[in-house]
Amino acid sequence: MVLSKQFMKTALMSSALILLAPSVLANTQAAKEPVSVNLNTYLIAQNAEGKITEQVTSEVKPGQVVEYRAVYTNNTAGTIKNLVATLPIPAETQFLAKSAPTKAQASTDGVNFAPMPLKKKVGDQVVNVPLADYRALRWTIAELPAGKSIAVSAQTRINSTAVSN
Repeated sequence: MVLSKQFMKTALMSSALILLAPSVLANTQAAKEPVSVNLNTYLIAQNAEGKITEQVTSEVKPGQVVEYRAVYTNNTAGTIKNLVATLPIPAETQFLAKSAPTKAQASTDGVNFAPMPLKKKVGDQVVNVPLADYRALRWTIAELPAGKSIAVSAQTRINSTAVSN
């Protein structure tokens, strides 16, 4: 299966640009984008010696573990404050709890976020939302200095043959 990055890149850039301070945007209109995002997909595997390996990939198979890693770079001359970095989780994958990123919030719809683990009410009980229902993760980066980058990532397991992200 071939992974398309266009949807995820669009979602990543939209979340970053919508939440930037207007003054940063006003000062950089003639320059390149205030924040650039580089998204890569890594195949996570274990080699014969038992060591975990990662390799950039564009093709995956059901059952494989992949890590989506987005690197946000501040292209401005000033510090960007409260940058919101969002990492979509494709529907054909399942978020892996063991990769639970620190300080990330999760969402089942890409709009409403809450601390992990997500909870929902079923009848009279409050239960954990299944990880298969997680569709996005979000981090708030307090400060991203000029010219610096920060990476956010999460691991998922491919559970179908058609990733349409």
